[in-house]
Parts: sequence; C-alpha cells; structure tokens
Amino acid sequence: MSVVPVPFRELPQWSFTRDGDLVHDSGRFFTVSGMRVRGPEGPGRDQPVIVQPEIGVLGLLIKDLDGEPHVLLQAKAEPGNIDGIQLSPTVQATRSNYTRVHRGGATRHLEHFTGPGRGRVLVDSLQSEQGAWFWRKHNRNMVVEPVGEVAEHPDFRWIALRTVRRLLRVDHLVNMDTRSVLGCLPPGPVLTGSVPSESVPAAPVFTPPASGAPASPSAAADPRSLRALTSWLIDAKQHCPWYARPVPLADVDGWTRTETEIADVRARSFRVIAVRVEAGTREVRQWAQPLLAPRRPGLAVFLCRTGEGVRRVLVRARTEPGLGDLVELGPTVQWSDNTGPAVPEEAGPFDGSALSGDPACVRFDAELSEEGGRFHRAATRYRIIEADPTLPSEDAGLPDDYRWLTPHQLHALVARGHHVNVQARSLLACLASLP
Repeated sequence: MSVVPVPFRELPQWSFTRDGDLVHDSGRFFTVSGMRVRGPEGPGRDQPVIVQPEIGVLGLLIKDLDGEPHVLLQAKAEPGNIDGIQLSPTVQATRSNYTRVHRGGATRHLEHFTGPGRGRVLVDSLQSEQGAWFWRKHNRNMVVEPVGEVAEHPDFRWIALRTVRRLLRVDHLVNMDTRSVLGCLPPGPVLTGSVPSESVPAAPVFTPPASGAPASPSAAADPRSLRALTSWLIDAKQHCPWYARPVPLADVDGWTRTETEIADVRARSFRVIAVRVEAGTREVRQWAQPLLAPRRPGLAVFLCRTGEGVRRVLVRARTEPGLGDLVELGPTVQWSDNTGPAVPEEAGPFDGSALSGDPACVRFDAELSEEGGRFHRAATRYRIIEADPTLPSEDAGLPDDYRWLTPHQLHALVARGHHVNVQARSLLACLASLP
C-alpha cells in the first residue's frame, strides 16, 4: 500500500461545502465537520470531528479446532496504519463499503454475519468509538460461530484465541477493531466443548460489601450489584455538566485551514490531512480520503488489584463529548494526543501510578494502533498496572467517578452497549492475556 499526503484540492470526489465541511460527493462514507463543547465553567473548546452516522460491521468468526477456539483474522492494510498490515477481524466494513458505494469488490465473509444464513451469534452489540474524535459513532461488534465451511483465502487465517491474546503484546500488530470485538468476549470458555482459552480460571462476579462484612459466593452473582453499577453510571450521564453539539466546520474557533491541513492555532491537538492511496489487495485499488492525524500517542491504563483470588480493575465514568450520552466507563487513566480528552480536564488522581516504571507492578505494556481507516498513525500506549497497596480497596474511599469492577461485571456492561468505551474494551482484551 502506498499512502502519499496531498493537498485537499487533490481529493477527487471530496469537497468543502459552503459551511466548510469536508464531504464525499456520494453523501456517504463520512464527513469532517465541527463540534462545540461547553462546560459549567470557562469557554470550553471547538474542534473538528468525524461524523459517520452509518453502522458498520466488526465481525469475528470463531470455531473449535482440535478442542480449542480459533478465530479467523485478516491480514489487512489501512492507509493510516503504523507498520502497514495488521491483524483485523474477519469482517471490518462500513455500510458504505459493504453496500459497495465505492463500486469495488464485495466484502469477503459478510454472509456469515448478515441475513438468515448467518451462523450462531455469540456476541452482538452496538459499541461506541473514540468520543474525542468521532461524533456519536458506533459499530456492530459480532462474534459468530459459522455454519458449514468457510472459504479459504490467502489474506485470512485461523489463529488460536490464546495466541491472538499473546500477540496483543506486540506493538501495532492487532488492530483496534479486533481488540474491540475481543473485548466483547466474556471471560471463560467461549465455545461448548472447547478448553478455556485463558490460563486463569473464570472468577465469579465479586462486589465488596459496603459494610465490610465478608462476601459470600451467592452474593457475587446478585443482579442487584449490576443494577447498582448501572444506576451509578446513569447518574453520571444524567448529571454530566458538559454539553456538546455539532457545528459547521467553518464555525470552529481556534482552528485554521491551509491547502494541506486543518490544525489548531496552538499546534497542540490533532490535524486533519488528505492522502492518496494505492492498494493491491483492497476492494478498490486507488482512492483518496481525509485522515485525522494525532501529533503524539495517547495513554490508556487500568490499575488492577487481586484479592481473594479475584482480579478487579479501577474504571472511571469518563466524559467524552462525541459519545452519544457523553459518559461511558473508561480506563483508570486515559489521555488523548493533547494530554487529555476533548473537554478540559484536571490531572487525575491516579496519573502517577499509571506511569509507573516498576517492572514488578507492570502486568501489560504495549503501544497499539487506533483505527487506520480514519486516523493517520494514531497510537495509544496500553498498560495494566498493579495498584499501590495504599490505594483504597473499597469504592467508598475513591472519588465519586471511580469504581472497582471485576472483568465479569465489566463484560456484563459491555454486553449492554454504549456503557464501556473503546479504550477500556481494548484493555479488557489485554486483560484476558494475563496469567
């Protein structure tokens, strides 16, 4: 794949409207528009944002091979990828792509995820994507056990699920969409008759009792604990003091447009650039498009703790202005390319722990790519760090927007859709790789 930056005027089939928005002539794919964010204090900020209202498919085929679950991954290059080819889901396609608005080739294996002939659906939920860069974008995340034979192709390979999870430790190898779908897989065996793909036995849902009394196994599965978590998150959504609305790109304050980029005047945040692409193995061999280009990697960290044989992670009810409800559960610490999300944010109470260099505390540490079809060389450093023993182990000792959750509790919220953000889903996938 060849990716060459070009001036905006060399984007065939793309143009700026009278309002300044960058749109495709078909009216499909996506638009670069504007977003205005305002809070309870101060002026807030304006920024460009990618608007992609259609729902795409991120689908992973899974089947039992020799008593072990294997997933079908695609070696796929995207124009914004670091290191070119990455491991993608079986199907990774926008609606515009799989309905062939581009007049290119058909999406391979789509029939396993749509229509009456699809296989046994194990996971199916609508999930959000980066709320700092997208306006209310979501994709359908699916895991399907196929019925009948799956056509072979040199760009696709069945890989053991436990191997894929180990490969998450390789920088820029497993792409964001694969991680998102893997993060939707619940802990424990995923196929009847298969051996567990994790080396750690599945743990019951564990909620520390507020009174300090010991928890009983029966209380671990109490649906009231999940209802309480859901109510806490809904409270955070309801009382979020931030407000975001779309505005024309021409009305975005603090940003300028040149022949080659749209950038903020302080040169702190991302840019929007244009590229021309030539690819030998894609549905379309040549095209041009805009890409959002961060200036530096982000950071996403889970602080974790294990007690009584149960691992828990510290999550935060996090505001991101492009999310449909503004708030979803995110990592303990999450920074975007401008050292914070798109709304102004003070330094978090756990930032120091997230940057720990003590090897004894670091459980996972890799720099992984974000979506290469919309972002240019966007990367996030994903870390899982053992929490300091002095950190409060009960929710009552934490700031109001933080909670300790087991992976089971977090997965139960993932299944509901629009509850757990894409960075936290990536970390959930990484968490499943730990011993």
